[in-house]
Amino acid sequence: MGIEPVTKTARTRLCIESGERSWLKDARFTARDISNDTLRLKQDGYNKTEIQREVDREDFLRNNKCAVVAKALQAWNSYKELLNWWYDQDDTTVGKPSPPATDKKGAYPLVMAHTEGYRLTHNDEEGRIRFRVSPKPYKKVKGHLRGRPEDFNLIESALTEDEWSLGQAELLYRDGVYYLHVTVKTEVEVPEPEDADTLVGVDINERNIALTALNRETMDTLGTLVLDYGSVKAERQRYHTITKRCQEHGQHSIHNQLGDKEERYTEWVLHRMSRVVVEFAQQFPNPVMVFEDLSGIRDAIKYGTYMNRRLHKLPFHKFEQQVRYKATWNQIPCETVESPYNSKSCSCCGHRGYRQGRRFRCTNDSCAVHQDHADRNASVNVAWRVWAKHAGVDVESVNYRTRKTQPSVRKVSLSGSGRSVNRPSSSREIASRGVLTT
Repeated sequence: MGIEPVTKTARTRLCIESGERSWLKDARFTARDISNDTLRLKQDGYNKTEIQREVDREDFLRNNKCAVVAKALQAWNSYKELLNWWYDQDDTTVGKPSPPATDKKGAYPLVMAHTEGYRLTHNDEEGRIRFRVSPKPYKKVKGHLRGRPEDFNLIESALTEDEWSLGQAELLYRDGVYYLHVTVKTEVEVPEPEDADTLVGVDINERNIALTALNRETMDTLGTLVLDYGSVKAERQRYHTITKRCQEHGQHSIHNQLGDKEERYTEWVLHRMSRVVVEFAQQFPNPVMVFEDLSGIRDAIKYGTYMNRRLHKLPFHKFEQQVRYKATWNQIPCETVESPYNSKSCSCCGHRGYRQGRRFRCTNDSCAVHQDHADRNASVNVAWRVWAKHAGVDVESVNYRTRKTQPSVRKVSLSGSGRSVNRPSSSREIASRGVLTT
């Protein structure tokens, strides 16, 4: 087993008992101004040390200032990565990424370090977790937290156990309520992928996420599920069209008006999907999550300006990272395998077949599989490849792979607005749809 560091965010509400709410409001607006100044100075060529000196405020804690500056610089680094990708495209006349806005208005999260910016304590007599927030020097806001039991359990573990610790927290304001999002850190033991009893293949493409769980010993299918997240592609296309048309007419401030709506929507969908994927794997004994090796896929995609932009902007890596950290938190190992012709090879006989849209057809007359859902077929191949990798078997030298027939695909879709179309209310119920009953 390996020891892996993991983090998770506990989301709570503030019940203020002493101190002024106006102090929190002033601190949030000061944090917003520091973020704006940080981005403006970074555009002017200042380094981090110079920025820290320039944005110093007498009515703002120095440790909080450093945390806000770090958050702003992280946004700047993300913009530079996206800009470098844009410069590598064939058509750079439109769609140029806009730098982070330096004139943000409205609410902004206050980032705080533990003990200096905020402090949490557990009161055994009251059974509550009490907080102390320092929005200004020598100004303290105190009270207790409210939230879900699972979030309280995380914080209590960080306060009482040596293996756990509290990290940074963000103070947010929404609909008249203050929220405190606290980062909790610990280390977990993750089993080795070679010791897994269930192989969960994950196939990610521009519209679907296909999952298939195989028994390592018998190669029987234990569960299969296809998640449709096409709404992300539709939303990204919509925002691209809006931005492109406005830029063509000289309205370059559209980025400030749209803000981070597109990214927040994408994050919401990916977090929900990644939670379903991990909960799907948790339903089987001793699982391992298996992903395709997609490194260099952007360099390999050469379909023209429209298709390149559409495929390059898909959040393959972001989704995989979210699944990985959720899986690690739940002590599920992850593995990566090669991905050549996964969606074009038959999961039964290994013969190179034919794919048309979402349908896969096996062209081997002696194979019992005539057609299958192409993405599910690819996820079976991903799971099978990790078995071959651990067993030291050459993929191309083995004809028979899995059982001759696969069960019907259970598909769950999300609408463009993000509301449910054909899904239960919780991610756990969605994941349970893919489990085969015996």
